[in-house]
Amino acid sequence: MASIQETYQEDGYVVVRGLFDPKEDLQPLNDAYTRLLDALAQVYLLESYPEGLENFDSMSLQERFAYMLGASAGTALHHLDPVLNVFVDTYRWRKDLPVTQIPEMFDLMRHEKILDVLEQLIGSEIFASPVWHINMKLAPQHLKLADEVAASSSRDMSDETFYTFQVGKTGWHMDAITGMPDSRESQIANAWIPMTHARKENGCLLVIPGSHKGGVRKAPFPDEMVDRAVPLIMDPGDVVILDNKLVHGATQNTSEADYRWAFNFRYLPTGQPSGRTFLPGFVARSRSAPETELRNPFLWGMMWYRVLEYISENGLPEQFSGPSTTSLEAAVEITREWEEKAPDVNGWLQLEESVA
Repeated sequence: MASIQETYQEDGYVVVRGLFDPKEDLQPLNDAYTRLLDALAQVYLLESYPEGLENFDSMSLQERFAYMLGASAGTALHHLDPVLNVFVDTYRWRKDLPVTQIPEMFDLMRHEKILDVLEQLIGSEIFASPVWHINMKLAPQHLKLADEVAASSSRDMSDETFYTFQVGKTGWHMDAITGMPDSRESQIANAWIPMTHARKENGCLLVIPGSHKGGVRKAPFPDEMVDRAVPLIMDPGDVVILDNKLVHGATQNTSEADYRWAFNFRYLPTGQPSGRTFLPGFVARSRSAPETELRNPFLWGMMWYRVLEYISENGLPEQFSGPSTTSLEAAVEITREWEEKAPDVNGWLQLEESVA
C-alpha cells in the first residue's frame, strides 16, 4: 500500500479519512462561525432589508446565509473572504463589522493533527499561508432567494467577480495560477476541510489525478484530462490535501435544500513565496525554532485588521496588476518590499494606517 507521501506525489492529492473528531475538533469552529454569520446577517439585513429579520430565528443556516448575500449584494463575501476579493474593483473594507479571522479558525488552521500530516508532505518548517477560504455551496432555491432579496433591496450582484465561484459552480482551475508568479515553484499544499458532508448532489470536490505534473497553466483544460476527473465524497472529519498545481473543481449543488460548507487552508515551507506576500501568514510549526511559531489567535486577527486597514488607505502594491498578470520581476520586488515592511508579527501590527 502506497504511503501518503507516495500518493500525494503521484496523484497530486491525498485523502485522510477521519483525521479530525467532528465533535471535538470541528464543532467549536462550526458553532463560533455560525454565530458570526448570524451577527453579520443581522447587520446587513438591518441596513438593506429589515423585513428579512421577521422570521430570522426560525431560518436555517443556509437561508440566513442567502439573506445575508442578497442584503449585501454579495459583498458579505468580501468580509468573509478578503483573500479572494481584496483586489477586485468593488472591494470595500468594513472596519465596523466583527472580524472574521476568529480564534476557532486559527486553532483549526494550526491543529497538530493537520500539521502532522503536512510535515510528512512538505517538511517540518511549516508556514500557514495568507491564502485561505471559506466555501459555502448553496442549493438552487437558496441562490434564488439571495437574488430575490437583492432585487427587493434594489441591489445588483452581477458585478461581483467571484460570487458564482464561491457560492455556485466552481469550474476547473489550478490554485497555483492565482498566486503571484514568484510562488509558482513553492511547495504549497491546500488542506480542504469539510464542515458538512460533501456529495455529488451538494457540491463535492472534483480532482484530476496526476494533473499537477504538467506545470502551471490556465483553463480551459483538454477534454481527455477532464474526463479523468474523480469526485471526492467526504464527511466531516475527513481532509484532503491538494498540491497547488492540481487541476480541480466542484460539482454543481443540485440538491433541493442541502448545502456544502468547507474551509481550505494553504501551507508551504517557511521562507518560500506564498503568492500573497502583502497579506499576513505565520509560522505554524518549526522544529528548528519553535519560538517563532505564532500561538496567539488574537494577534493573527489583529494582523489581518491592520493589513486590511493599510490596504484600504494605501491600496495594493503599485506593481501588482493581478494574481496572474503581475510580472515575475514585479512579484519578486513586491515580495522583497513586504518582507522588509513586515518581517514578523510585530511588523504586521505596526503597519502605517494612512497614506505616507
